[in-house]
Amino acid sequence: MMTEHTEFADIPQVAVNFMNQDHDEAMALLERVVGCLADVPASQADSGRLRDDLRDFIEHSRAHFRREEVLMKAVAFPPFQLHKQEHDARLEDLVACVDDLDAGVIDLADLRRVLVEDFVPWYQRHCATMDKATARFVARRGAESAKIP
Repeated sequence: MMTEHTEFADIPQVAVNFMNQDHDEAMALLERVVGCLADVPASQADSGRLRDDLRDFIEHSRAHFRREEVLMKAVAFPPFQLHKQEHDARLEDLVACVDDLDAGVIDLADLRRVLVEDFVPWYQRHCATMDKATARFVARRGAESAKIP
């Protein structure tokens, strides 16, 4: 079950449609992961469903960040490097969590805590600040319709 920290309503809409769609999908995928974490007994941390959901969430995040980065480059967004560094750091954190789970360094409760208490608030701030600024810049340039992979 999702908490008040994982409500999609807390993710602001931005001026670029594909970003909003990606944010919606990210929250739906994250909700699946958190739901799976609640359903899977601690003794079954290697659950195939959990692994699939985590992989889907990480791959979606990677693809979403890549689409944003292509767009930022296309419009010569001045703080591109700073925005990309945030993406890179979060992807690294997500992959490290899965590695730590595999190694037994963290358990399912720890993973849930990291996702709900760390990742979601970061994502909300990132969308409200960096993504909103990026989308505003893109919209002013009239570049939203640029070809984004």
